[in-house]
Amino acid sequence: MLKKLATIGLVGAALLGAGCGGSDESASEEDRQSLTRLVEELNRVTSEKDAEGFCDVMQPSQIDETFHTKARCVSETKKILKQAGEQPVLSIEDIQVDGDRAEVRFAGRAGTAIFVKEDGRWYVPFSTDGTDAEESEG
Repeated sequence: MLKKLATIGLVGAALLGAGCGGSDESASEEDRQSLTRLVEELNRVTSEKDAEGFCDVMQPSQIDETFHTKARCVSETKKILKQAGEQPVLSIEDIQVDGDRAEVRFAGRAGTAIFVKEDGRWYVPFSTDGTDAEESEG
């Protein structure tokens, strides 16, 4: 359980301060719209402390691998969101897409975040270092 809680904690920290090099490939209008909606939803779920909504924006394959069920993700995420306190509202400054990976830069001190595309939809990943969770857990 501690490993799972640490994973969620790291994801939250990654959203507020991850930094990676940009890409020369620009985002399509469809990707920009999808990523903008994802960030809007992320702002909503963190401000409302909506654990179910937070699990909905997380990378599905990693939820299955880490928690095995969405119900367990929700249960454990509720605790994290309660402890996290108030989070800043993220406002997008720039979006760079490289295949199924996007780097979104936010205004102010919020930094950047990495998002991943899975089955044609953008999500918050469990790992932002470019490796699968399996590789980073080993």
